[in-house]
Amino acid sequence: MDHLQGRLQHYDWGSTTALAELRGLEPTGSPEAELWFGAHPSSPATLDRGGRTDGLDAVLAADPSAELGPAAGMREGTLPFLVKLLAADVPLSIQAHPDRPAAEAGYAAENESGIPLGSANRSFRDARRKPELVVAVTPFRALCGFRQIGEALGVAAALGLPDELLAPLREQGPVAWSDVVGRILTGDPSETVEAMMAHCGRGVAGAWAATADLVLELSGRFPGDPALALVPLLVEHHLEPGEALFLGPGVLHAYLGGLAVEVMASSDNVLRGGLTSKHVDVERLVESLDPGAAATCVQRPGPGVHRYDTPVEEFSVWRMEGTTVAVNGRSGPDIVVCIDGSTALTSAGTGAGLELAPGCAAWVPHDDGAYRIDAGGLAYRITTGEPGA
Repeated sequence: MDHLQGRLQHYDWGSTTALAELRGLEPTGSPEAELWFGAHPSSPATLDRGGRTDGLDAVLAADPSAELGPAAGMREGTLPFLVKLLAADVPLSIQAHPDRPAAEAGYAAENESGIPLGSANRSFRDARRKPELVVAVTPFRALCGFRQIGEALGVAAALGLPDELLAPLREQGPVAWSDVVGRILTGDPSETVEAMMAHCGRGVAGAWAATADLVLELSGRFPGDPALALVPLLVEHHLEPGEALFLGPGVLHAYLGGLAVEVMASSDNVLRGGLTSKHVDVERLVESLDPGAAATCVQRPGPGVHRYDTPVEEFSVWRMEGTTVAVNGRSGPDIVVCIDGSTALTSAGTGAGLELAPGCAAWVPHDDGAYRIDAGGLAYRITTGEPGA
C-alpha cells in the first residue's frame, strides 16, 4: 500500500479555501476545484515506491495483473474508476455524461475531425461511459434529473416560461424531454429567458419562490444564457454530509455548491448545455439524454459501515465512520480517502501500514491481499463493482 498524491485542478468555479482547509494547508487564494485520485491519462495521481515517484498510470502499465487483479481485464489494463474531492464555490455547468456507445462514437468522430485531444473545443476525451456517485462532505446543492411532468408544467407556468415551449411534454409525456431541452438551448433567449427573468424579478410567491430565487442567483453569473430556462425544470437536492446521488449516463444535472467526494467511471467526457465558459455541445448533449431514466433518489448512510447503491461494474463505494473494517476476498484494487480524523491501514500479511490525514489517500494494489482499515473519524473505500453490472 502506498500514499497516493492527488492532482489539483484549478477550474474557475472551485473554492479558494475548502480543499486547503480539509488538508490542513494554508489557502493560496487560487480556485481549487478538484483533487483527482486516479490514473486517467489527462491527470494521473502519483505515488512514491522504491525511492522514486511515478504516475499511477505508469505503475499500472508496468504490472497490471499485480496492481489491478481481476480488474485488469475490465478496461484494457487501466483503472476503471476515478476518485475526486470536488469543491464548488459557484455552480458547475448544466451537463450530462454519455453512455458507452455514445462515447465510442463521439470519440471516434472527434478524432476523425482532427480535434486535438487537449482542445478546449472537445467533448469526448476518451471512449468510455461516465456514471458517477457524488457524496456530500459538507451541505451540498445539486440539480439532478427532470421533474415529474405535472410539477414541471406547474413551475414553468409560475415562472413565466412560454406555454408552447413545454407543449410536447403535455402531449407526449417524458419521451419529449429531449425535444424540449433542444428547443430551449437552440431557441431565442428573448422569448424564454428574458420573459422568465422579468417574471422572477417581479417576485414569485408560494411553492416556487425558492426556485425563482435560484434562477435569479444563477442569472447574475450567466446573464441571458438559454440554459437558465432549464433550471426550474430540474429537481433541486440539498444533501447533508454523507448523503449521496448516483447519476447514470444521460441524466441532466448541475452541481451548485459544496464539498463532496465524487466517484466515477474513469472518464473525462462532459457534454455541456450552458451555464459555463467552457465548450458547449448542444447537439451531443440532447442526443445523450435519457428521458426514461428513473428519478434520482437521495441515498442516506447508516451508522458505521455503509455501502452506497452503485449499479455499475466500474466502482463501488463504502463509507466508514468510527469503525474498523477487515477487507478480505478482494476482486480489484482499492483507493482509501480520509475525510475526517485519522485513518490507519494495516496489511494482514506483513503488518505493514500507513496513516492517512484528512484529504489524503492510499493506493492498495490487489496483490497486497487482505488488510484492515481503522477509521477513527470518517473515510471512504472505493474499489471495483459487480462484474457485468
